[in-house]
Amino acid sequence: MQKLQLEQRLTQKLSGQQIQFIKLLQVPTIALNDYISKEVATNPLLDEVKEVESEEPSCISEQLAQDFSDYRSIDLNKKIYKTEGHLTRDLWTPAIVSLQEKLREQLYLLHLNKVGYIIGEHLIGSLDQDGYLSCDLETVLQDLHVIHYLELSLEEVEAVLTAIQHLDPPGIGARNLQECLLIQLKGQNQKDPLIQLSQRVVSSCFEAFTKKHYHVMVKKLGLADTNLLKKALAHIARLNPRPGQYHNGIAYSNNYLTPDFIILENQGKLSVELVHYPIYKPRFNKRYLNILETYEKKRKQDVESQEMIAFLRKNLEHAKWFMEALSQRSQTLLKTMEAILQLQYAFFSEEETDKLKPMVLQHVADKVGMDASTISRIVNQKSVQGRFGVYPLKFFFSEGINRSTGEDISNKVVKNRILELINSEHKQNPYSDERIVALLADEGYNVARRTVTKYRKQLHLPVARLRKILI
Repeated sequence: MQKLQLEQRLTQKLSGQQIQFIKLLQVPTIALNDYISKEVATNPLLDEVKEVESEEPSCISEQLAQDFSDYRSIDLNKKIYKTEGHLTRDLWTPAIVSLQEKLREQLYLLHLNKVGYIIGEHLIGSLDQDGYLSCDLETVLQDLHVIHYLELSLEEVEAVLTAIQHLDPPGIGARNLQECLLIQLKGQNQKDPLIQLSQRVVSSCFEAFTKKHYHVMVKKLGLADTNLLKKALAHIARLNPRPGQYHNGIAYSNNYLTPDFIILENQGKLSVELVHYPIYKPRFNKRYLNILETYEKKRKQDVESQEMIAFLRKNLEHAKWFMEALSQRSQTLLKTMEAILQLQYAFFSEEETDKLKPMVLQHVADKVGMDASTISRIVNQKSVQGRFGVYPLKFFFSEGINRSTGEDISNKVVKNRILELINSEHKQNPYSDERIVALLADEGYNVARRTVTKYRKQLHLPVARLRKILI
């Protein structure tokens, strides 16, 4: 038998304004214009005007816009700031031709038939960012059948792939590292004994080569002269394992840091300013505000008028929330960055890793009176420009390690010291992780061996055996 039951619960729900604010906090400054444009496109009560335009506030829309325009920021279109005689880092990089576009241009020089071009286009589009064909040819064959209705053999696809592997950059279109190195070696002087030996090493001793088992290579190749093997290994090491990453010395990736904040020095004191990339600034749409006023002044309001008033009032509220959230975003971001500056003041004064202090999200949250999750949203995809470079905000967050002197230091200091030790080691007798632990202990760093191993892996450094060079 069903029973009716009353139950009282206490729940917490975010308002529309809070949700809008949280979303804005996560947006990097460089992407703020796109976010504003999307909001303007969906809300008829909002309009956008170029920052260079300046009009006298002649109506309610301009007055409302001024109420929510508290932007404390640097306008990069008006000023270029210098700090310690150094110009600020470039904010934009020129567009470059992608790897796929470059390969398609070369594809037309191979004089393939129509089907060959279709296969080639599909193979080029299937290359990953390193220039490798990550899927097998059977999958390519199936895709060509489904997409282009082509009945092809595996040999036809492989013939086109071989042709692509002769394009520039060398090693492109390989299916694994071994094939990538072999393609590059086959394009070199085949009469040179050094090239011949390098090919033998990669083709028949690749596993021993990757693990640096020199005695296995010497035995398998039947070499009496290890000097030539040493030269061959050095030659292989100079080959490009990721041909898709670079072409003519230029990276294909367009990833670059654009600062959201800039650290300025005035009379020996450091301060923070929020960087602003002005293109468009949101304002209230005068036309729709006038329509709203007209409908509200009507003596008799029919159903259609009431619906229009409700629609416009709802969007007006959303527009006010958005404008206020923009203002709050600037203030919150500045408050957070000022807290980071205070906690890491020693670093920003000299910008040396040794000056970094242990800092977690909660430290900043306690200082600004916010939740750690909010701080996490703020620092995500944000960066700051100091005197000598641009740093992601996440760079300043690290756990602490206690020294024998009782001082707490950032784990980045230990990582930096591990890197220095490995760079200065004797390459014929590299330091093991246990040896690095002992060397760090002599300097007062109390670090366990597993911690050293973890930091070494984070620095993308191989174990001692793989860092050893051939005698």
